[in-house]
Amino acid sequence: MIRIGSLVVAILVGMFVGNLVAGLAMTVIAAVAPPNAALRVPVLLVGSALGGLIGFLKWRASAAGVVSDAHGSARYSRADEVKRTLGGSEGLIVGRALKGGALLRYAGPAHLLTIAPTRSGKGVGAIIPNLLTADRSVLCIDPKGENARITARARSRLGPVYVLDPFEVSGQPSAAFNPLSALDPDSLDLAEDAALIAEALVYDPPHQVGEAHWNEEAKALIAGLILHVVTTGAPHLRSLATVRDLLTGSPEAFRKMLEAMQASGLVARAANRHLSKSDREATSVLSAAQRHTHFLDSPRMALVLERSDFSFADLKAGVVSVFLVLPPERLGTHARWLRLLVVQAIGALARAPQGTAANAKPVLLMLDEFAALGHLEPVERAFGLMAGYGVQLWAILQDLHQLKSAYGEHAGTFLANAGVIQVFNVADIDTATWVSRSMGTTTEAYYTSGQTTSQTPGKFFATHGSSTNLNLARRDLATPDEVMRMDGDNLILLRPGANPTVARKVRYYVDAEFEGLYVN
Repeated sequence: MIRIGSLVVAILVGMFVGNLVAGLAMTVIAAVAPPNAALRVPVLLVGSALGGLIGFLKWRASAAGVVSDAHGSARYSRADEVKRTLGGSEGLIVGRALKGGALLRYAGPAHLLTIAPTRSGKGVGAIIPNLLTADRSVLCIDPKGENARITARARSRLGPVYVLDPFEVSGQPSAAFNPLSALDPDSLDLAEDAALIAEALVYDPPHQVGEAHWNEEAKALIAGLILHVVTTGAPHLRSLATVRDLLTGSPEAFRKMLEAMQASGLVARAANRHLSKSDREATSVLSAAQRHTHFLDSPRMALVLERSDFSFADLKAGVVSVFLVLPPERLGTHARWLRLLVVQAIGALARAPQGTAANAKPVLLMLDEFAALGHLEPVERAFGLMAGYGVQLWAILQDLHQLKSAYGEHAGTFLANAGVIQVFNVADIDTATWVSRSMGTTTEAYYTSGQTTSQTPGKFFATHGSSTNLNLARRDLATPDEVMRMDGDNLILLRPGANPTVARKVRYYVDAEFEGLYVN
């Protein structure tokens, strides 16, 4: 649209200048010879036509790149570039082409990031279309249970489907997963595995820096109790519910347990660490550990954590779908459950061998409500490394502030390592400014014209002159306000080494490609 506007302006300016020059020429001629009125209109028309032609030629030279791009060379992807890079039949659906309407797919191994506010179409345009069509294993955080309800039938045609739904909002029977069942008492990695579980359980928002010491000590205590339960408890007692029981027992029973732990090698270190503290510090550490495991008192959580119906390693052995369902109103109190299972999945998938050639596509971790997970070091590391481990993450955020709030200065890790950043319906200026800067700047050409008149002493006529100048200016390819005012049906795709792409949103419930695949 901008190019068409600049073409029209160039031609009109050229016609104006040509008409002006022709008029001046007629005036000069009239001063020295009788005017011929019949010639005036043809001369003016010829002048306008020549001026318009010159304006067009200058515009074409500018459009062809003759004009310097010293102020920036950013531009949008052309239709042929979009078709070549995103027009394949394999990969994850990221939009629909503006020209022709074909689905656009990202087939690369890198991770993906979606930034869009609530109720703007992330589910209908990004999550559900891929759940309906991706012939690969998937782990999906599903806050409302809608993804499982709509896509479970389609996913079941590809392989087993497990819906972990402690609050029964999806309408699907709930499966269960016990994080401790995956721990091997004889493994050399047992201490690290227990520490990862404790890391996921102990979490406070970044601004609560005053809790850092107590949190670190609480992690050590919880990890020690996990080791104790796994190495000494009966198989049916190896669960986080047992760990919670130990943390909330009487003071006398708790101390006796720690003293018993002192006789057991690896476990003894955690017991000694706690017993060596002053009564006041030990009480504060125990209180912190109890606070971070409080959600385990929920009978619903106890049921979904009591056994394992599957292993996360299964997701690499075949096509398996796992939905983690937690209603939005429970995220504040039970987000640790999501953190725990995401960390367990990443750890298990990193160690598991890749499946057969037929199942060699990366496991997709669709992390809706990503900010609710808080800061997770395994996820941060995974965004930089896991593409090589047969795992592909797709983090979904409402705005850039959420990412910075959880990961601070490390938020750039996610932005730098994403193969595709999908953005639409931006509603805040910070995100819009970042998108605008990421799209780059371009060099915009515009024309200015002027006229001069001079009277030479002793002469009977004046000398007239005109000039047209081509000017270059820097301009954002899309300013922040233009990003925020973008058509609600469109989205922006940012990719490393590629020009920004404007595409159409996908809507599974009206698009023919998904007809018959979903459940209403």
